[in-house]
Amino acid sequence: METESHRIVEVNLGERSYRAHISEGLIDRLGVLIKESLPGLTGCSVITSRPLQELFGQRVTESLEEIGIGFDFILVPDGEGSKTWEEAGRVLDLLLDLGLDRGSAVIALGGGSIGDLSAFVSSIYMRGVRLVQVPTTLLSQVDSCIGGKAAVNHPKGKNLIGAYHQPSLAVVDPALLETLPKEEFTSGLGEVVKYGVVADPELFGILESSREGLIERRIPLLVEVIFRCLSIKARLVEMDERDTKAHRAILNYGHTVGHAVEHLTGMRHGEAVAFGMKVEASISRSLGLLSKSHEERLLLLLGELGLRRNPSSLDPSAVLEAMKRDKKAEGGSIRLVLPTGIGAPPRLVKVSMEEITPHLEAHLHA
Repeated sequence: METESHRIVEVNLGERSYRAHISEGLIDRLGVLIKESLPGLTGCSVITSRPLQELFGQRVTESLEEIGIGFDFILVPDGEGSKTWEEAGRVLDLLLDLGLDRGSAVIALGGGSIGDLSAFVSSIYMRGVRLVQVPTTLLSQVDSCIGGKAAVNHPKGKNLIGAYHQPSLAVVDPALLETLPKEEFTSGLGEVVKYGVVADPELFGILESSREGLIERRIPLLVEVIFRCLSIKARLVEMDERDTKAHRAILNYGHTVGHAVEHLTGMRHGEAVAFGMKVEASISRSLGLLSKSHEERLLLLLGELGLRRNPSSLDPSAVLEAMKRDKKAEGGSIRLVLPTGIGAPPRLVKVSMEEITPHLEAHLHA
């Protein structure tokens, strides 16, 4: 049942509909929620990293033992190092060795990278088994734990090998963020700001007025912020599950430039997206789509939240070359999601690489 402290986001996709539960202490109710949401479960494997197993493994173990289901832990590297074709193959081998059948499930206990790897593996293992997302970073709690995007990286770019595979359940416990390093938490705020810019002026206002509460990781505030972000994403996924229309594309604001920078530098995802938002907002203002006052509000908020990092040593031509490999690139141009105001629907605009260059250079050396 939904309460003020236990929020539920419904993702309505017909037979593949599911819920994201958001509340403090949910990791201790993981087993109960799985039993309610995954009928006929025959077993599961928890994909996580060693540090996360040390932090949360005992609580997950006790919760799953409560429902009497067989399970194993599969340990993978932290961060983007887990999102490789080779690592996916190793995990698939282990799932086969453990004897998981089509009635089994994969539980992703980790941040966005572990969630992506787990989603990809579960999408192809025995033509698809069920997936439970238990996100442990702010970025994954507000964004990647729902939506169904499943991918691993390739030497030529991020997320180039993948599929769509919706989870059967997302269990979002904001209390897990207490152990998150400051830099990782700050990185996640980049995605939160993005949601405020493209879809929720009230959320943007909350971020402006509650900076201290966010930095202190106050649980009621985090529950509200996560609920707002996931509610926006759920509605967009329902309209555009496979990212083929303009609806879901608005979530790519900041990501076109951001992904290129992240791939080239290894910057944290949210930091790279924040940089991308600055560049793309600058382009939008130059085209007359975004007012100076709204651009200034965005830049001020990003700075106040600690999202100031600019990859100043990066060669602009390398960023542009990486952007050309983006699926939205065509010839010498690329389609960018450009903001039109705080909380206003953005526009998908075709922009030439030449038009992007001065804005990229200006922010690289800001």
